[in-house]
Order: sequence, then structure tokens, then C-alpha cells
Amino acid sequence: MRVIGLTGGIASGKSHVARFFEAAGIPVIHSDQLAREVVLPGTPSLERVRESFPDVFLEDGSLDRKALGKRIFSSQGDRKKLESILHPPIRELFMQKLGELEKRNPLAVYEVPLLFETGLDREVDLSVVVDVPEDLQIFRLSKRDQMTPEEARRRISVQMPREERIRKADLVLPGDLSEEELKERVAGILVLASSMTPKRSYGI
Repeated sequence: MRVIGLTGGIASGKSHVARFFEAAGIPVIHSDQLAREVVLPGTPSLERVRESFPDVFLEDGSLDRKALGKRIFSSQGDRKKLESILHPPIRELFMQKLGELEKRNPLAVYEVPLLFETGLDREVDLSVVVDVPEDLQIFRLSKRDQMTPEEARRRISVQMPREERIRKADLVLPGDLSEEELKERVAGILVLASSMTPKRSYGI
């Protein structure tokens, strides 16, 4: 099975582009969903998060994602600690889901913000970066998450620099194209990916 790694900076339009792949009948694995699954009640990962960040839990014992987000985006040390807890089980779950999909699908997409940072670009057959100018990211974050421009810039600054992400990408897809243009670009990406020899098998 061929796997497309779909990545990009915050508010670049990754999820929007992912819907075009889904509309074309391609299964999309969303890293955000995997991150939620590995911290479901009773999971070892949730308990490790509780041990390291006891102040980001609500009175009912559930994880306060908003508080956790603020914490990790304001402290590089906390962010690295959380990544060390969550990335291994997320990667394991990702591989498991690929193994399940491989039985009936020739192609799959993994939508993930930290494709290059976690080394997962070595696991996929084609890396696609959704890219927009920083001022558009700031505008989208301000509108979507009610952030101030300063808060938005801080969120952007903790991610891989835009230039480095573009340099590492196999393909760059502008995230501000029209619906029709995105549909055409996605169709072209699928043709290219389908012609590639898979790097590996994910069978379980």
C-alpha cells in the first residue's frame, strides 16, 4: 500500500485538503484522532500524562485539552515531555491502522502536523505539505480560535519553520487555492502516488 503523508503548519488547511482525498474514496487517518484515542480513560498514556501534568485535568478526572494546549505551547520543556509520552503510542496505533487498511486499500493518507519532526516522512511514500503565507495562518487562527495576533504568532513559532518544511516536502500544495483547483491538484497527487512502488508492507 502507498501512503501519502499530508502535513503543514497550523491553520494551513490540512484538514480541508484531507476532505478532498476522502471525497475521492481514499481513507484518511487523522493524527488528532489517534492522539485522542491513546489518552482515552484507562489507557497507560493518560496515566502518564496525569503523572507529568496533574494540573490539566478537570474535577471529573477528564483531560482538559485547552489547558494542556496552553501549557505545552508556552513551554518547550513541557511540549517535549508530552511528545515523549504520546508519540510512541500514536506511532504504534498509526502502524496498526495502516496494517488494517492495507488489506483492502491500495492508497491511504495520513494527516499529521509533525510528519518531519517525528521522522514519519521516512515511513510514507509521498510527503505533501499544505502551505500558506504566515499572515493567512494568523488570520485563520484569529478567526477560528479567537487568538490575538501575538498568540497566533507564538503558536506558529514553535513549529518547524515554513522554509524547512517546504524544503523537506516531496510536493507543496498551496492551501489557499479554490475548491476546483484543490480538487484537480489532489487528483494529480493520487495519480502520482498510485504509480509509485510502495516503500514497505504494513500487514499485520
